[in-house]
Amino acid sequence: MSMAAPPSSVTPVSTNETSGAGPTPQEKEATSRQLLRLQDHAAGFFAVWTLDLGLRHRLFEVLSKHPEGLSAEFLARELDLDRLYVTVWCNAAYSAEYVEYKEGKFYLAEGLKAPLLEPDSPVYFGGTAVFLGALRSTWSFLHEHLSDGENSWWDQFPPELPAAQADSSRTFYTRLLRKGFARVPGLLERLSGTTPVTFVELACGRGSGLVRMAQAFPNVKFQGIEGDEKSLKAAKEAVERAGLSSRVTLGQAVLERGPVPAADIVLLNIALHEAQDKEAVVRNAAKALRPKGTLLVSEFPFPDWGEIEKLRTPAGRVMAGVQYLEGVLGDQLLPSIQFESFLRKAGLREVTSAELAPIHVLVWGTK
Repeated sequence: MSMAAPPSSVTPVSTNETSGAGPTPQEKEATSRQLLRLQDHAAGFFAVWTLDLGLRHRLFEVLSKHPEGLSAEFLARELDLDRLYVTVWCNAAYSAEYVEYKEGKFYLAEGLKAPLLEPDSPVYFGGTAVFLGALRSTWSFLHEHLSDGENSWWDQFPPELPAAQADSSRTFYTRLLRKGFARVPGLLERLSGTTPVTFVELACGRGSGLVRMAQAFPNVKFQGIEGDEKSLKAAKEAVERAGLSSRVTLGQAVLERGPVPAADIVLLNIALHEAQDKEAVVRNAAKALRPKGTLLVSEFPFPDWGEIEKLRTPAGRVMAGVQYLEGVLGDQLLPSIQFESFLRKAGLREVTSAELAPIHVLVWGTK
């Protein structure tokens, strides 16, 4: 005599299983869309690595110097690289539309010289590409610590990562110099005038931006503050190479704890989001300002929860990816409105913000 299982133990089956029906047309269409999207993302992964290789091994640079084009063999010979590897790179670069091909020769695609090879151009992207390649150490760290949540810091990563990060920040300084400072009422007049002005950059990193600003405004005294010893050493070397030691000074201090020198202008460029106590940093900077002084916060404008759909734009996807590194460092990007709030809480007046690019916002306030 057989015994039937009680009703509570019967495993339900779907209507499709019982009827033999397959996916609905809507399900098939959704799956097709997602497969195409997945293929696009996979192609993008290889395209980024192709950029990284081409920039770090000067493949793009050499192609730009040969408008008549080069075969893969000649390109390899020119750089003393392996012919097979260079051939693979050329094919990948062609597939990503970084190079063009005609009659056995490869050419740098039109419109890519400034984004890839001109670091001071407002459209420079080469630093970002190399930075993305250098993030491989971050992925390894995440794989190892995704369960325990352990954090790391810049000095614990290979030197190429902070160096690449510094290079990727060049475009932020370029935008500040070309249009950002002009958005702040009266700022360019102060920086270009004859009245003495003291400009302090907090978290100045390796000093490349500090040097560029000092070169742009020869009548201004600059002071850079940096907490990381290796970055501070690189900054001092950059200042000395530029012959600016008499007008640019450097000091070491942690953002939240170190004193901020008295200043007419204080800048935090792509740095405030990394502070553990952001309000304290802004409060200390505001206190250091002289009357009518200006605090400038140059940052990523990460979307707020109420505008999360912005993460599905190209700029949003970039910032969402940057969040991985920020998470490893124990911080996160913030919405523009949050930075404005910090300045208002610190007692600053006329707090305003302006978008300089889809991934760059400038927030400022006056004492």
